[in-house]
Amino acid sequence: MKGKLGTTRVAYPMRVDALDKPGGDVVLMRSYIQHCAAASTRQGKSFEGVLLTALDPDLSSFDVVHLTNLDRPVDLHRQFRAARQAGKRLVLTPLHHSYEDIGRYEHLGRGGAIGLVSGALGFNRLEALRTVVKSRKYPELSRALLEALRKGIRATQIEVLQGVDAVLVAGDKELADIERELCPLPRERVVWMRNGFEAPTVPALPGHERDIDIAVIARIEARKNQISILRALESLGLGAVFVGGDNPNHKAYCRRFKKMVAGSRSKLVGGVAVEELGPLLARTRVHVAASWFEVSSLLDIQAYVLGCRVVASECGGTKELLGNDAYYVDPGSWQSIAQQISAALQSSRRGTVNSLDLSCGALKTWEQIGERMIAIYQGG
Repeated sequence: MKGKLGTTRVAYPMRVDALDKPGGDVVLMRSYIQHCAAASTRQGKSFEGVLLTALDPDLSSFDVVHLTNLDRPVDLHRQFRAARQAGKRLVLTPLHHSYEDIGRYEHLGRGGAIGLVSGALGFNRLEALRTVVKSRKYPELSRALLEALRKGIRATQIEVLQGVDAVLVAGDKELADIERELCPLPRERVVWMRNGFEAPTVPALPGHERDIDIAVIARIEARKNQISILRALESLGLGAVFVGGDNPNHKAYCRRFKKMVAGSRSKLVGGVAVEELGPLLARTRVHVAASWFEVSSLLDIQAYVLGCRVVASECGGTKELLGNDAYYVDPGSWQSIAQQISAALQSSRRGTVNSLDLSCGALKTWEQIGERMIAIYQGG
């Protein structure tokens, strides 16, 4: 089936606040739209992808519905039901984070009384509470939450997992977490869809020409763990360039971090346009991330492609892509972060270069992923 004028149309229903508070999920779906459109053009065909945030979207003019965010089950379940009722082919990108990692973050990473309470609640009750708070701004969530609670949060997630035509997992860890925490998945419906990389539009400078030793690029928030990274840097007598805007939901954390960074060897430059990240990474020796939980980091891969030595969180799927050619940290230990930053920086200063042969398909380009996504939408 095709949309108007022979165009394949794909709907991307997302959490109700996705356009108000865009995050990595929105970046990923926009990347799919961009590269599916490019792949279709190369094939002499037409493609249109549309982000939707309505809980009961009109999907009648779409050929495929691509759902996201298994860990936002209230929004997801209502959108899933709308897609089923419309009789559309259904694809799911779960973006599922390990509940064990989330629980550790709530206990240790968030800290204070809020951390104690949220850590004790567990995912289902915590998600219900978050939805109640969010429904003040998005009142349509109230009814959807009541429906999800009547069915059971976990039961809604399982219904979606079992009812879609394809589940696109970012790696083995995400699949293992889903099957351990929710339900087994038939392998014929599982597709490994790892993150891609953009071919560099700027030359990656040789190590001796890189004038930024360490960069930390992420939205400023407790989950991204910038305070622990800063503490690790200070213990080493090092400074970094921190790039990222504030998460408005983490005001106290942002204030604390800014106060600390102002008296440190590091500097905060705030958020920058996406187009500026490539040139910045091309000048950087080491890129550091230490998230408390992650599915698979887009930035880890792009930093690696641009020649940075990569320090990544062990709580995610980066190791499945970069293997032993990166440095992995325990986000709960600033000493672990310090040790790996030191090792990565020394490696760069010795002239070590990243060893994965990108031309042999060790990592996929977004061009390749766009072509694969088109095939999946068509049932391949």
